[in-house]
Parts: sequence; structure tokens; C-alpha cells
Amino acid sequence: MRQEIIRQQWKSIAALVILITAFGIASPHFLTPSNLLNVLQQSSINAVLGIGLTFVIITAGIDLSVGSVLALCGLLFADLLVHGYSLSVALIATISAGTLCGIVNGTITILTRIPPFITTLGMMLVARSAATVYSGSRPISGLPTTLHDISGSWFGLPLFIPCVAVLYAMAHIILTRTKLGRYTYAIGSNERAAWLAGIAVGRYKIAVYAISGTMAGIAAVMMTTRLNAASPLAGEMYELYAIAAAVIGGVSLIGGEGRITGTLIGALIMGILRNGLNLLGVPAAWEGIVIGSVVIIAVVMDRQRHDTHVHHHMVLTLPMRVAAFSTMLIFIVGGAGTYRYTHQRSIEKITIAFIPKTNNSSFWSAMEEGAHLAANKANVHLLSLAPDRETDVERQMQIVENAIFRGVDAIVLAPSGARELVPVLLKANQAGIPLLAVDSRFDEKTIASMGAEFLGFVGSDNVMGGRLAGEGLAKHLNARGDVAILEGIPGHETSNNRKRGFSEAIAQFPNMHIVASLTAQCERQQGFTVTQNILQAHPNVRGIFAANDEMAFGALEAVASAGKSKDIAIIGFDATPAARQSITQGKLYGSVAQFPEEMGRVSIELTHALIQHGIKPASVTETRVELITRENAQ
Repeated sequence: MRQEIIRQQWKSIAALVILITAFGIASPHFLTPSNLLNVLQQSSINAVLGIGLTFVIITAGIDLSVGSVLALCGLLFADLLVHGYSLSVALIATISAGTLCGIVNGTITILTRIPPFITTLGMMLVARSAATVYSGSRPISGLPTTLHDISGSWFGLPLFIPCVAVLYAMAHIILTRTKLGRYTYAIGSNERAAWLAGIAVGRYKIAVYAISGTMAGIAAVMMTTRLNAASPLAGEMYELYAIAAAVIGGVSLIGGEGRITGTLIGALIMGILRNGLNLLGVPAAWEGIVIGSVVIIAVVMDRQRHDTHVHHHMVLTLPMRVAAFSTMLIFIVGGAGTYRYTHQRSIEKITIAFIPKTNNSSFWSAMEEGAHLAANKANVHLLSLAPDRETDVERQMQIVENAIFRGVDAIVLAPSGARELVPVLLKANQAGIPLLAVDSRFDEKTIASMGAEFLGFVGSDNVMGGRLAGEGLAKHLNARGDVAILEGIPGHETSNNRKRGFSEAIAQFPNMHIVASLTAQCERQQGFTVTQNILQAHPNVRGIFAANDEMAFGALEAVASAGKSKDIAIIGFDATPAARQSITQGKLYGSVAQFPEEMGRVSIELTHALIQHGIKPASVTETRVELITRENAQ
């Protein structure tokens, strides 16, 4: 067994070396010392969460709550600092809160014999909701400016790196040199046998989940100092990334096997994949495919090692493994070499990084299309990258950092967090790379406090768009009746401004009342669910304003299922092609258009003019905003 574990460890190391070699061939920026330190820093939060998951998975358990606990602890940490508590008090309280969440997970699992999947799933929902309630659905910023220094450098070495090294050294000692470590493996190998041998299984399981909660608290401190703010949406999907790091590193999902060093290697593999793919300009959609495939391969290999009942013809023989390994090596290195060749051919072009909030909606796709048209016209190389979700602020920060290390000539960014992205704006300033904001603005107070600056802003006036929606709905309803709002992502400047403009418009009409204003996270399914709830609580609602078209479509389906399509008017925002079609069909009453193609085109034109001709853009360049109804939908 020990030899098998060692072999698995060497396989992970070999995979790490292959990735480093391939990306080193493909990108001249990858193997630079500054970028390698960047990779280590970007991998640190996932690596810390992976420590806790390693302990839990070795006991044949799981912890799905670490991402939500991270968000809750981060808000507590930021709130204490904002209210004048010392850093030491904030640290102790934050890490203690994470530990307490872990203890609750372990205690409920032991006392009720509920599977840890269910227990930690419940904690995930509770902690996420508690974070939303605690913060009022808004990020907490205004932290001391010295706090950001914690995520800075010490003699050229990011401080996160020695912190992670110390945590892994401690975890390694616990797993290999202490009673807790020995009993953790024993419980995962055979829990009943461990109990019969006199091990207090319940006590040690609670300790393991407490460690996982503690690591979530530490990760919360790291993320808050890195972003200089805390958000109730932080840490989404991070539990899955931490599980993936452990599994890639050889920790067995059936329990009883794994090493903490393997988890570190797994976290580095994920960090290198993300960084390398960004440097190569690979779209974010492929990033998920690559990392997901790596996880599946790791689980299949783990299953092959343990399933003694598998048929002989299904087992991967040594020649088959060698052939698969060689093919993968040829593919990666060959692809890297091909990219290096094509990259060298276009190296003389101006390179602009275009980084929207995400690329999984028609609005952002249209903006990207406009950017590409302008780039092609100006003979500019456009590096278009985006996170999978609008709420993943940390991932967007990593993408911007990778663009900086790639040495792009300029950056066009739609910041997912008006405050949280200011630290990476400062990094762009320090690297001498001009950055233009599109669609969403940066928070002016945070910029002033950190001494950062950006070229300007290109986008529509979201407050005006909200007003147009409110005035249009009032006109349609003859200025009377109850209306409701489906808000976007909590704390996002665009969503807040659209709600503000709509509320200001409705306030002008004394016979109209906003009876509900709830978030639906800019998602169609949540728009459907939240609208159903609103109709139950307020059956007399006559109009609904949705802060984007996806939520508007969800509301449309909910209204139709309630049999009230003719009684309730719905106005969306963005006027996507699907929304315009629905308007012409008489389903949606209207949608506010803000012409994302124009935003993308103008932002690239202004950035190119600065680089090529030294023409500095205006501080604000507003694009059109217009209410689209059936009268002008064509």
C-alpha cells in the first residue's frame, strides 16, 4: 500500500512537470520568476481549503460548506476591522468562527448519523444565507489601507506563500506524526474496526471537521486582504475546487488514503492550468473542460487502484498507460509548440486584453463581438478572457493578473466588484498598463484611498435606464398599481443603479407602490422562483421590473404559469435579441437597451487610439440607452 501511495505521488509530480514544461514552451511569460510567484499566490486560497478537505476526505467524509463559510468569515473579518477592532482580535474571531462552523458540521454528523454530504450541504446553505443577511447583500469595504499589505510581498516573496508553506508543514506533521493523524487514516480505512479498537471515532471526526472550518476561516482572511473587501458571494464553487485539488493529488474518495503533499501538488496543477491557459488566451469555457477532465481522470485512476471486482479487460494495463501518457505528452507539447509558433507571428501586433464579467450570456457575447470587430479593423490582437460566473471576483482578479504578467499593451475590464477589483487596478498601474473600465465603474472612494487610477469609463447610464423602465411601466399602467423589482447580483454597481433609477421614477407617481424588491441573481431560474413567491405574497401586482432580461424571462414563465400573462406587464434590461423577439410577440412589455456591441467597439477604439496615437479618452464616455417596446422593437 505504501509503495502504491508513493507511485501515485510520483505520478502527480510527473503531471506537474509536464504542465510546467508545456506552458514554458508555449508562452515566454510563463517561466519568469514573477509569474511563477504569481501562480503560487493564485493557488494559495485553494491550497489552504484543500488542507481541510484532505483531512475530511481521508475519513471518507466530505465538506461542501467551506466556500460559504469562507464568505461568512470574510464578512466578519472585514466588519470587525471597519468598526475599529484590532487586527489580532479580527483574526481570532474570524478563525474561531470558521472552526465553530466545522465543529457544528462534525457534531451534527456524529450525533444524528446524517451523511456528511447532507450535513455540510445544509451548512453551505445556512452560511451563505447568513452571509447575505449579515451584510445586507452588500460587500463590506473601507478596510484599513495597511491591510492590503498582508497580501503583498516580503523581500520580493508574496506573504501568502510562506503562510501556506507553514500550514502545509503543520498539516503534514499532524497526519504523519500524531495520534490524530493515525486515527484519521484508521477511521477512513474502516470506521467500525477503528471503533472496536477503542478509538473515539466521534471525537476525532469532529476534530477533522473543525480543521476544515479553521482552514476556511484562514482562507477568508487571505481573500479579504487580497481583495481589500469582503462579499457575501465570495467562495462560490470553492468547495468543489478544493475537493478537486485533493483528488488530483491522490487523496482517495473512499477514504483511508492520501497525503497532504499530494493536495498541494493538486492545487498547483489547477493553478498552473488556469494561469497557463490565460497566458495562451484560451477561452474560459475550455478551462472548465480541461480541469474537469483532469478531475475525472484522477477519480478513474483512483477507482482502478481500489476496485478489486473490476473485470480484467477493463483494467488499464501498463502498456496502455504508457501509450496514453505518451499521447498526452505529445499532444500537450505539440500544441504548445504550435501556439508558440503562431504567437511569434503576431507578436508585433498591439495586444489588448478584453475582460468582461463573464461570457455566458447574450449581453456579454454581443459586447465581445463589438470588441472583436473594432480589433480586427484596427489590426489589434484581442485577448478575450472571462470567469465562468459574474460573482467570481477572485477569478476575474486572477485573469487580470495573468494578463499583466503576459505583458499586454492595455486592458479593457468590466469589473465584477467596484471595490474588490481596485487592488488589481493598482497592479496594472504599477506595471504601466493602461486600464479602461467598461459597463461598470470602479468605486471612487476605494480608488482614492489606494492611490489607483484608470483611463476612463465606457458604458451606459444605468440609473437613467432604470428611470426609463419606471416611466415606461407607469405610462403603460396609467400611473397606478403595485409593482415589484427583481434585483440583480447583490452589491454590483450596475444592479444597484438600475434599481435606484426605477425606484426614483416610480416615486413620482403617488398611486404606484413598490411592494417587493428581491434579488434573483441575474438568473432565469431564480427569476421564475422569486416571481412565484412574489405573486403568492402580492397577488395584486400589475408590473414587474427585472434588472436583466434573463430574470425577465423567468418572471414571464412564472406569470404565465399563474395564468396572469394579460394582467402583469414585465420590463427587462439589456434588450437582447431574444427579448426583442418576445416584445414583438407581445409577451414582454419592454426592455431597456444599452447596446453592448457599441460598448465593446468604443472601448477598443479608445484604447487603441491611446496606444497608437497617445490620445487620452474622456473620463466618461456614455453609450446609448433606450426603452424598447413593441412600437420600436424593429
